[in-house]
Amino acid sequence: MESSSSASTRLPTWLESLLSETFFNACMVHEDVKKNEKNIFCLDCCQAICHHCLDVHNSHRLLQIRRYVYHDVIRVGDAEKLMDCSYVQAYTTNSAKVVFLNPRPQTRACRNLSNNCISCERGLQDPYLFCSISCKV
Repeated sequence: MESSSSASTRLPTWLESLLSETFFNACMVHEDVKKNEKNIFCLDCCQAICHHCLDVHNSHRLLQIRRYVYHDVIRVGDAEKLMDCSYVQAYTTNSAKVVFLNPRPQTRACRNLSNNCISCERGLQDPYLFCSISCKV
C-alpha cells in the first residue's frame, strides 16, 4: 500500500509518459508511409503518435511536440493549459515561446553564472529556477 505522501507527490500518468517518451522517430504503425515521425503526444493514451494516427485519436487531447536545438520542446501556451510552468526558462523559436521537456546535457561548465537550475545545475537567466519541465517536477 502506498503512503499518502508518495501518492500525493506522484506525477500524473500522462506527464510521466510525456517526459519518458521518445519523439521524432518513425511510427511503427505507419512505417511504410512518408512523413511518419512521431511528433504528437496523445494525453489520453499516453503515447507518441504521428500525424497519420490522428483519425484514431480525433476526440483525444493532443499536444504537439517541437524541436529546438535538437531537443524536444512544447509551446508555453500549450504547456500552461496542463501544468504550472512558472520559473521554467522559456526560449523563443519561430516567434513562439517554448520550454524544454527534459534537461539538455551540459557540454562545459558554465562560469560566472549566478543562477543555476536547482535540479540539474544548468546555467539560467534570472529569475528562472528550472531549465525544463522535468527539472521542475
